[in-house]
Amino acid sequence: MSISADIRNRTTRSLLVLLGFAAFLLPLTGPAKAAEPDPFYGVISQSHMSNDEFDTMKWGRLGSFRLPVDWGTVDNGRGEYDWGALDHAVEATARRDIELLPVLYNTPAWLAGDRRRVPIWSSYAITKWRTFLRALVLRYGSDGTFWSDNPDIPVKPVTKWQIWNEPNIRYFAYPVSPKRYAKLQRISAAAIRGADPEAKIVTAGFYANVPDGKGMDAGPYMKRLYKIRSFRSSFDIAAIHPYARTTRESIQRTYPIRRVMDRNGNRNRRLAVTELGWGSDSATVFGMGDRQKQATQLTSAYRGFLNHRKRLKLSSVYWFSWSDLPVGAKTCAFCLETGLFDNAGEAKPAWFRLLDFTHDL
Repeated sequence: MSISADIRNRTTRSLLVLLGFAAFLLPLTGPAKAAEPDPFYGVISQSHMSNDEFDTMKWGRLGSFRLPVDWGTVDNGRGEYDWGALDHAVEATARRDIELLPVLYNTPAWLAGDRRRVPIWSSYAITKWRTFLRALVLRYGSDGTFWSDNPDIPVKPVTKWQIWNEPNIRYFAYPVSPKRYAKLQRISAAAIRGADPEAKIVTAGFYANVPDGKGMDAGPYMKRLYKIRSFRSSFDIAAIHPYARTTRESIQRTYPIRRVMDRNGNRNRRLAVTELGWGSDSATVFGMGDRQKQATQLTSAYRGFLNHRKRLKLSSVYWFSWSDLPVGAKTCAFCLETGLFDNAGEAKPAWFRLLDFTHDL
């Protein structure tokens, strides 16, 4: 038996004890329909997800999966595409009725010496980016060839596409420029909507409060974006990454972008938290010190954002991340222990706290 299957079995036994008591209260109208994954609860993984892990995700009723798509790992610049990892994720999520949100970022080395340089500096760079986007949408979108070529896979087109990651901080875009990002957003929206009119465009997840000298906070950045005429019509959903030490600070860091949207005539447009998380480590700024404290913080965060869901018009909250990375992995220090599972695949207390929300017992 796999580790993930064992986790599901052990957790199911605990849940059934509770469900057994609840069963006496149910009307005798036949078997209840199994609850489906809820797209409000999402997750992002820092490593390849196995089918067994996707099974555990569906069992946990997490209904959204945010998939980082590094442009250069798919497109070799010569019109040839490596669809292997994307095919796996699209099939795995479609078979489990999980929404897939690809986040498209990183300029490949064959086009620029710096992956952070958004591809709008020349007609050649723009053409390459547009061609990449159209290839993605024509394969996985509403009338994508992936679905016609694989009739045994349930049709669940990718209809939401996120453009870049944290362009308001210099780790992902350099120079940090609202004008440059607005142009990228406009070009991307036109290319994607041209290939699939049903597609929804999600802005990059803006980093809420940027360290001094590293970029621009999300609220002022969004305000600058709205001063550029083309920006308003170039997206359907805005996104935010409100990392903070506490739940209260995280919610406070989400409201500036909501207020900017409201003041610019987009009061009914949705907002997504496409990254949110705390680690179980004790060495980094968002580390909680141990696994139990991480779990307690997860509970606090989801309670807080659910309480503010209507006012913020939240469509989803994605936990960062699915599992821990091995010690010494090449990533940010904070990223190592943010998982719901450890790097051996064992569930951490945070996973069980999340089930309290998704199973709604």
